[in-house]
Amino acid sequence: MYLENSVINKEVKKIHKLPQGTIYVFENFLVSEFKEGVIIDFDCFVQIYHYLNSYSENKRFFGYISNRVHKYTVKVTDFMKTKSLTQKFYPTVVVTYDEEGKNTFKFEKQVNNCQAILCESLDKAVHHLTRNFQKISI
Repeated sequence: MYLENSVINKEVKKIHKLPQGTIYVFENFLVSEFKEGVIIDFDCFVQIYHYLNSYSENKRFFGYISNRVHKYTVKVTDFMKTKSLTQKFYPTVVVTYDEEGKNTFKFEKQVNNCQAILCESLDKAVHHLTRNFQKISI
């Protein structure tokens, strides 16, 4: 589901258009939706982490959702270089809508040894992040 068709669409604080797709800013997380067939490389990761670092400043919790409504390529070797882009940990949820997307995520997770989790819908991804936010706030 595209973010614009979801119930959380009304809660978007800001929208950033990148050549690869769109970044939606919410109070406590970002959502990305990238275009069909693009390559997510180090330059794109720099942009994403710039927004994560900027919008999470002075916040105890801030997360990231990759809403994979299209098929695209994540340059795995470039993702491995992203540790230098931030000092923070951003809980990450990847939303995929088919079996191929799930398999791609599993491969990326294994290669990158990342802590992201997989969800089958944008609503579930938001619920997961907000539930974790509530646990941290208590």
